Amino acid sequence: MSSHKRIHSTSSNTHKAPSKMPKIWRTPSPPSDALDPLDIANERIQDLEQQIQDLHAFINHMTHHPNAASILAAQIRSAAAEISDELSDQALNARKTGITSDDMSAAMLKYLSEVEGVKRLPQGIPIAFDLAMDLARYSYGSLDDSDSNASGYGDRPSDAVVDSLIADLALERREVEPGWDFGKALTSLREQRKHVAEYGIEGFCVGSIGLLDGWGRVGC
Repeated sequence: MSSHKRIHSTSSNTHKAPSKMPKIWRTPSPPSDALDPLDIANERIQDLEQQIQDLHAFINHMTHHPNAASILAAQIRSAAAEISDELSDQALNARKTGITSDDMSAAMLKYLSEVEGVKRLPQGIPIAFDLAMDLARYSYGSLDDSDSNASGYGDRPSDAVVDSLIADLALERREVEPGWDFGKALTSLREQRKHVAEYGIEGFCVGSIGLLDGWGRVGC
């Protein structure tokens, strides 16, 4: 079995967070003595969610700052990637831990709900789109390195949410960024759909792929 590869952002996001981040990120709470890996992961999700709420409180005081969207998106992305990696580690032995991509999908719902807040900030729509693209990838983890049960059982609540979110943000992004090269996003989504289909995850982002593909076909 190959070594586990960490999931990290490869989106065409050019909106980098500033080098000086607000010092809100707290030391993680120590894991409980619970034996259930999913219980431990859920505790970690709660820790990270509280940290994001703290950051929201900070952002409320700098709503008009040009880097507010980048700061918030960077923290959401970091927290979501951390949870995706932790669950991916557990999915390496899904038969023993019971952790699958279904659990990663459920964990991403909290972070997907934060994307709207990013969008509302100055210059937030392109940043929110790139964040949604990354959250889509974090929702299934490193399937290549996991055992055969890691792809789950089709109970993936984030799939419909992220598909609709990406499509809506794509429409809004075209309005504020007429020259946007959506072809890169389309290629990425197609590759992801093909990849996860090999593990039995069907219909991944089919709506947003259809939207972007339609634009390409008519030469928009």
